[in-house]
Amino acid sequence: MKKIILPILGILITSSLLAQKDTLVAMNQDTLKIGSFLIIKSQDHSARKDWQTMIERGDFKNTQIKIERIKTRKKAVNTKWFTLDLGFTNYIDATSYKWESQFTKPAIGPALTAKSFQLNNGKSSNVNLWIVQQKYALKENWNLKYGLSVNMFNFRFEQPISFRNTGASYVYLDSKTFKKNKLYASYLTVPVLLNYSAPKKGFNIAGGISVGYLMNSRNKQIDTKKQKYNGNFNLNDFQVAGIGELGIGNIKLYTSVSLTNLYDSKLSKQFNYPFAIGVRFGKF
Repeated sequence: MKKIILPILGILITSSLLAQKDTLVAMNQDTLKIGSFLIIKSQDHSARKDWQTMIERGDFKNTQIKIERIKTRKKAVNTKWFTLDLGFTNYIDATSYKWESQFTKPAIGPALTAKSFQLNNGKSSNVNLWIVQQKYALKENWNLKYGLSVNMFNFRFEQPISFRNTGASYVYLDSKTFKKNKLYASYLTVPVLLNYSAPKKGFNIAGGISVGYLMNSRNKQIDTKKQKYNGNFNLNDFQVAGIGELGIGNIKLYTSVSLTNLYDSKLSKQFNYPFAIGVRFGKF
């Protein structure tokens, strides 16, 4: 037995030293810790022997030795770079068009109605590029998630509505017919979520809030040729949204609902609250 135990101990010590420079060797009455290995001895209480006696004399009568690998602690902070979201977007239209038509006269074109801002659901998209995400372990199964992302919306309109940064009106119903007509808006966004991951891998859920700053916006239109018009168009510089995630197996769904108006409420009487739902590519 002595010839068997000594080589095993030698292999464990050698492998531990190779695996980590700060290997610790610790011994007490019942356990011997060598790096990430834990050797546990148990024996009859009437014939307890110390480690030295057992190893030098090969006296392992009434003794059992169990070798275990010590469980490594999870990192407090985990980081993931570059994740992509693809989804659909629309918005909740809370504009009072009755008030608009009764008391205001559009500077250009006919009066705007709810139909004027109607979106093509199948072609209105949301794309998020997560530059970096971090997960901070709070306690068992619970984490705080945060990061930095670029949140991009493509609002594809059914009607020939135009956005301009000059002229009598920033938003008006055009007389032209467009093959393609969309409003693009991108935000630099900081999301913060509380995440729960089930002990068995495969299910996790998270909810929180995100704050975004408008980086770029433009109106892209195609009739006989392609035209791009850049400008702010009285859009809100900030976007605050409630956000959520649901992961099952290799599939992760995300959703967001804006808590702030897409337009600057001080400059526009239009009230649209974007929302999105889609698929997140990448586990985290």
